[in-house]
Amino acid sequence: MHMFKIVGSWLGGLFLMALGAAWLGVAYYLSGFGPLSPMPTVLGLTVLGGLAFIGGLIALVRGLTSTARRAPLPEGSTGWRDDGERSESDSGFDADAAIARYLHNRPSADDGPEAVAAPPRASFGRKQV
Repeated sequence: MHMFKIVGSWLGGLFLMALGAAWLGVAYYLSGFGPLSPMPTVLGLTVLGGLAFIGGLIALVRGLTSTARRAPLPEGSTGWRDDGERSESDSGFDADAAIARYLHNRPSADDGPEAVAAPPRASFGRKQV
């Protein structure tokens, strides 16, 4: 799950940077009209583009820094154990024994009530007898 958070942060940051760059490009294009350029529009696009680009840059840097951080372990955990011994927090549940017990105690098909045949379904076209 941590990987999806990191990759999502990278993609979101790149998307925001591209969106901000596009808005800054449109603002630059509109500022080239000289005295006929709409100044409030140019200023608004410049502010929005700059904020989006900086926000994307922050998201990208935050995603890059979270790759160096290890995921925290639960309280009292000793980490990964590969020596085959049971850990202190083991509940003693044996899944294989539970499945074997279920297979041994499950009802057979002959013990249950007879299956009731479903009524015929309505169909389009010619009815067949």
